[in-house]
Amino acid sequence: MDIALHQDAGAVTLNEIARRQGISVKYLWQVINPLKTAGLLSVTRGAKGGYMLARSPEQITVLDIVRILEGSVVLLDCLTNKKHCDQMDICVARTVWMEAQNAMEDVLRGITLETVLRRCADATATANDYSI
Repeated sequence: MDIALHQDAGAVTLNEIARRQGISVKYLWQVINPLKTAGLLSVTRGAKGGYMLARSPEQITVLDIVRILEGSVVLLDCLTNKKHCDQMDICVARTVWMEAQNAMEDVLRGITLETVLRRCADATATANDYSI
């Protein structure tokens, strides 16, 4: 999100992100590197170097990001591992968990980085417009 919010001014450096987000560059590298390797980020080297989104925010889903950073998004092993349980084919509980799995993936697939950025802008715009 930080890169998407600030890349209009040019490539965003790890030091800038770390300072704004209050995290270490060492930790940030562990997050940035898989996103770069997966093709979501592009890197520019040199004095004005840094990171930018390789695709538009409308083309990047939360599911894309979660899968890159966390791997498989599976609620239970038996949903993907056929050797996990010999009752899989008749297990009613598994059908419920499969529906939950599909719903979660549909929600994460339906939320783009652009959606999250819009929500961030809306929250920022209304942060000072409240009454107690």
